[in-house]
Amino acid sequence: MTEPIRILVVDDEDSVRKRCVRLLAKRGYDVVGAKDGSVALDIIRKSSPDLVLADIRMPGMDGIELLKQIREFNESMDVIMMTGYAAVETAVQAMKCGACDYLTKPFDVDEFLRVVGNVAEKQQLRREMSSLRRRLQDQEGESFPMGNSHAINEVRRFIDKVAAVNCNILLVGESGAGKSLVAKTIHACSSRSRHQYVVADCAALSGALLDSELFGHVKGAFTGAYADRKGYFETAADGTIFLDEVGELPLDLQGKLLRAVEENIIFRLGSSRPVNVNVRVIAATNKDLEDQVRKRLFREDLYYRLNVVGLRIPPLRDRVDDIPLLVKHFANKHGAELGLAKVPKFGEDTLDALKAYTWPGNVRELENAVQRSLVLADDGRVLLRHLVPPEALGAMSSSGSFLQEEDAFKSMRSRVVHDFTYGYVESCLKRFRGNVTQTAKALGMRRTSAQRLLKKLGLDAGDFRD
Repeated sequence: MTEPIRILVVDDEDSVRKRCVRLLAKRGYDVVGAKDGSVALDIIRKSSPDLVLADIRMPGMDGIELLKQIREFNESMDVIMMTGYAAVETAVQAMKCGACDYLTKPFDVDEFLRVVGNVAEKQQLRREMSSLRRRLQDQEGESFPMGNSHAINEVRRFIDKVAAVNCNILLVGESGAGKSLVAKTIHACSSRSRHQYVVADCAALSGALLDSELFGHVKGAFTGAYADRKGYFETAADGTIFLDEVGELPLDLQGKLLRAVEENIIFRLGSSRPVNVNVRVIAATNKDLEDQVRKRLFREDLYYRLNVVGLRIPPLRDRVDDIPLLVKHFANKHGAELGLAKVPKFGEDTLDALKAYTWPGNVRELENAVQRSLVLADDGRVLLRHLVPPEALGAMSSSGSFLQEEDAFKSMRSRVVHDFTYGYVESCLKRFRGNVTQTAKALGMRRTSAQRLLKKLGLDAGDFRD
């Protein structure tokens, strides 16, 4: 059965409050009353009702102040304001503060039930859409990074908790670990899913260009600005903006971002006119932002505004038991894209070898390897040589010459993994003639991550150029 809509009625007049509660309870709503704003806030924080009906004129905290407090806690909660003073200014103020409707007391019973019913109907529709989205996502296997490990189950629980709460989120993790997929899933399971999900890659654009991309520009703001243009924030109106690699933002842009996050206001490049925006911000980074704050490379106030709720996405090497499931998922996904009549199988020995590898490019690198293997596989079976280039496989095999029986298992695995990684990266550098960008793409990593890996392995891209 569908859970009834939960309603909170806030009014200091006992007779009015009790009458509203009785009327709504008879209609099947789960309804409670509160005699003032302070009591109402306690109820809202504990039980988060679907709809709040609040009187504007109350002693202590009035309805407008209560509405503002609610908006700080939950921007999407529906609030209907009630008053015995039919002042247009009061109605306008309430609507500006985010009320979804307005009732004048003494109100007609039919009108009262109609207004509440309209909001409740929208709430029910949102629930049904959210439930349908989740079922579809579960069927498609795309609602979260796949796996059954403890680490990924924690990610699932995080998504379930934060999707329904309208707060900013900071996702931290290595490149390719699945931050963008988590962000997209949170948006898809939230009340904002009917609106745009916009991705802004802060590492891909220069400062001047990023300013225009994030906040838009007006005609004549710079050479080539022939017309006004909306930025990512305006495009994501009422939806979600995903700031990927937010740690790459230059300091001057961090100040503008802070205003957008803190005040829901942006300024287009070349304009002094403020534009109101209502977006949820999900930011992601592979950097240690706390360390960046200490080094004065990232604003402390912006860090705390973004990190209202934070999650560290585990790297693939910390959840190797998920690899067989991920391999199966990527094989089915890319097998369908390649038009394969039958998806090749991965043997246990091949899966064991994949679990022994450290995957510096994480899930993205694994997906690239699986896609490569489907193209090269013979006789419906994927072998290790289909997943890695011949040079890497040769290096991995030759490592057996120094594997003595007395070596500890961890030492043996470490040596094999190092040689495998070295051989794989070396083969990519040869193939792309020392082009680090193309090598990083083949590895499923960002360029900066690939450069760090080359340094760690002692490889110089210049040695492979013509």
